Amino acid sequence: MSWLAGIPSLDTLDLRDMQCISRDLLDHLAQDRKLLTRLVDGIPDDADRLANSRITLLWNRLCLYRAPDRGFEIRMNMNPRPETQRVPHDHCYAFATRVLTGGYVHVVRRRTDAWEGPFSGDDLELGVVTVERPGSAYTLGPAMVHQAVMEPDTVTLLVRGPRRKSLSHAAPELMPSHESRPAPAKPGGPGEPAAESRPATPEEYRLMRSYLHLLNLTD
Repeated sequence: MSWLAGIPSLDTLDLRDMQCISRDLLDHLAQDRKLLTRLVDGIPDDADRLANSRITLLWNRLCLYRAPDRGFEIRMNMNPRPETQRVPHDHCYAFATRVLTGGYVHVVRRRTDAWEGPFSGDDLELGVVTVERPGSAYTLGPAMVHQAVMEPDTVTLLVRGPRRKSLSHAAPELMPSHESRPAPAKPGGPGEPAAESRPATPEEYRLMRSYLHLLNLTD
């Protein structure tokens, strides 16, 4: 944990700086099974990290570490949803990611209309296509549009920087139906309605923790 406390700030607009810091951070975490296990196991004891561990339209995620004073958060993503992974989208922040298990075809799109604001599929052209495997890593800025076709049991580490715009965007005509959104935490009860993202329940957290153990990523 003292090592994490020494990670420099990622509140930078220079993607080269972010890539350099994030690559070292993600490589270290991927190779330090004990630290990764400790971060996953400690989530229920940290209300902030538990609240930021979520069930989303794209996949499930655990919040491993937050450093708002240094402008970053470390996440672990898993359980990709095939019906939503193909939707071109951007993010409100720059991020760096590293594949732990599984893999995917990653497509970065080029916008032909503008570099900000909403877009449709007609506003995008093919940019770069790569195949990401365990050990692959890359960094993207908030203006970049991308999509992925993921294998089952794909798990990634991700570090995000500060929010740089108010909203993220996706091609609306390619979005899945409302029925594809994560189910409410308490179906038929007073829980939250279906949404693109909601906090994970304690039971969902336990299932994610067990899943990581089955994949031999944590102790």
